[in-house]
Amino acid sequence: MTISEPEIGAVIVAISRVGGLAATAPVIGDEGVTLRARLAFVILVGAAIGANRPGVMYADVPAAVVLELCVGLMTGLVSRFIMARVAVAGQLIGLSLGLGFASQFDVRAGESAGTVRMIFTTLAGLAFLYVGGLEAIVRSAATPAHPAHVFFLGPELLRAGASAFGFGLSLAAPLVLAALVGNIGLAVMNRAAPAMNVFSIALTGVLILGGVILMSTAGTLISNLADTARTSAEALM
Repeated sequence: MTISEPEIGAVIVAISRVGGLAATAPVIGDEGVTLRARLAFVILVGAAIGANRPGVMYADVPAAVVLELCVGLMTGLVSRFIMARVAVAGQLIGLSLGLGFASQFDVRAGESAGTVRMIFTTLAGLAFLYVGGLEAIVRSAATPAHPAHVFFLGPELLRAGASAFGFGLSLAAPLVLAALVGNIGLAVMNRAAPAMNVFSIALTGVLILGGVILMSTAGTLISNLADTARTSAEALM
């Protein structure tokens, strides 16, 4: 069996597209995923897609690779910025509940993160896989790139990045508001009874109030996490 020049070019172009997605897309592009696993994913998926795409001559490969790589990187970033809403919500909730000190190194993000943020991002990652996120990455890689995609993805990338904090705050709003009310209540108690050591019960009180609100809004919170994961998967297309 002889592999022709256009077939080799098509595989190279497909691998560049999958490589861009694997570098920035949620879950597969996380720091916790080893380079070897990502490389195997890129080669296997790229070879399978390239074998079923129109041939590309060697002379056209450099321009096609640049275009496919840019589209892959930008598409993955749009999806990742949407998933960042969950990380913002988890970080805000942790800080509002006074758990800013409870942080550790997050291998997925490659940086120090609060415990609540890590729990939220883990749940969002599982939801992303459940709604078909990896399948969406493959389908996105199988779609041929067009120069118009770059002009479309640019504003979309800015919009997703700029709106990440606002959406994250809306997800965390019930817990943030509960923590604010709890702290105001403790401040009023301290003002009314200065002899009372409010600081000794502040963290416990806010945690209890936050836990009650979290349990009462757990269904809505999980639904919002699933919707965010679904939106992130849809953005890949």
